[in-house]
Amino acid sequence: MEDIEKDISSSGLASKVATYFWWKGLEKIESTIDNFFDTLRIKKLITTIFIGLKDIDALPKVLGDNPLETFKGEDSELNRKYYDSTESYIKTLEKIPFDLTPLKKENTIKRLPTQSMHPTNPTPNEKWFFINGICTSTDMAIINSRMLSKVFGRPITPLHNPTNGMIADLAEAIKGRDLDQYTNIARTTKDLLWGELQDLKTQLAYTPVNSNQSDKIVILVHSQGGIIISNVVGRLLQEHPRDPLLNHLEIYTFASAHDDYPSFEQGEVHFSPPFTEHFANDEDYVAMIGVLNGISNTNGRIYVKKGTGHLLNYHYLKDFLSGKYDVKEQSRLSRLRNGNR
Repeated sequence: MEDIEKDISSSGLASKVATYFWWKGLEKIESTIDNFFDTLRIKKLITTIFIGLKDIDALPKVLGDNPLETFKGEDSELNRKYYDSTESYIKTLEKIPFDLTPLKKENTIKRLPTQSMHPTNPTPNEKWFFINGICTSTDMAIINSRMLSKVFGRPITPLHNPTNGMIADLAEAIKGRDLDQYTNIARTTKDLLWGELQDLKTQLAYTPVNSNQSDKIVILVHSQGGIIISNVVGRLLQEHPRDPLLNHLEIYTFASAHDDYPSFEQGEVHFSPPFTEHFANDEDYVAMIGVLNGISNTNGRIYVKKGTGHLLNYHYLKDFLSGKYDVKEQSRLSRLRNGNR
């Protein structure tokens, strides 16, 4: 009897020891995997730095070949006449290089009032949103949205990506792109857009089966907005794979800073993303180290125009309105200009 009890006790101890080393082994594997992916992220960041240095000659041209013209040019977001007051204009310019609120970092996407430059909405079954890039004040985001409304003939709702100054904004962009972190800006954007899709789902339930209307949600983004929407679309595809609601999304990027689209966590299965098109100037520094550098990792057609400059209104939308991005083949977004379907 004592021998039997000893065997049981010994067996129980052995089992505990085996279990202990089993879990420790799993922890070690998990830690190794995490370190491996951290190493990949660091290598990706170093690669980005080298690419940025390689194309550094284009950096001074982010305001175009004649930077001073952007401060007086028609439709330019840096032109004083498009701001409601001198105070708001000065604050916008100050926020570009400086962090005016170092103790209060804003990292939540904010819906601003819808902007419309037309008396009627030709496509009431659609909702159009805009996500800005770095160093964009609330006033500038509104001015960008007004220009988008002018180009596309529809109401545009700005989803303001707040600025905390150039250094903080660049750090956030690096986290979202090179370190593959799911930032709070991306998280709150994803929650907002998923809520819009849920509202659309309710609306579709009451839409007649024979309706010819194409209900959709259109997202226009600029610069860092491309990183944000890349992370958002990747997360939506992970959380709601093959959900037919995602077919009602359309994404359009200008001067996007992303180097892969959509972004997925390591090891995740890639599903087909919503319809997407990208527009870039071939000598825009941000586009050069972003979408144009990540062509092989970017889903969606890329339309490229020769030219410098990174400003959305002055360097992109003016030329987009005149059809300079799709000389060889017209993009779907171009067909939507001036309120067209």
